Amino acid sequence: MAWKGTRPSAFAITVEKALTSRQKEIAAFALQQVIIGSPFDEGAYKGNHRVSVNGVTYEFDPSQLDTSGQATLNDGMSKIGTISQPFGVVYIQNSAPYGERLENGWSDQAPQGVYGIAYNNTVERFR
Repeated sequence: MAWKGTRPSAFAITVEKALTSRQKEIAAFALQQVIIGSPFDEGAYKGNHRVSVNGVTYEFDPSQLDTSGQATLNDGMSKIGTISQPFGVVYIQNSAPYGERLENGWSDQAPQGVYGIAYNNTVERFR
């Protein structure tokens, strides 16, 4: 008996593409939330949010300043754009030596932290 209509394998590919697209959308929103919520003095913290796919990075460059967050967003989006299959792990992190203090309310600009709020906003948006 010959298969009529769309083959299940074609449907699976469609689902994989949709999942990959959704993962990119969620990662992009989460990155934006981290950048928006970041306190800044000279911009080193905001400039050091790193996106990596399927592996972490511990890179921190105190001379990488970005008070607007645009360069950080552009760099992160280029990495998010490399996602080609669903179910990989996207890491958004900041290895600033004072990052944990910022997350614990050290800054008057972000008294509730950064990553926790970004996580909650992302979960709420994509629930």
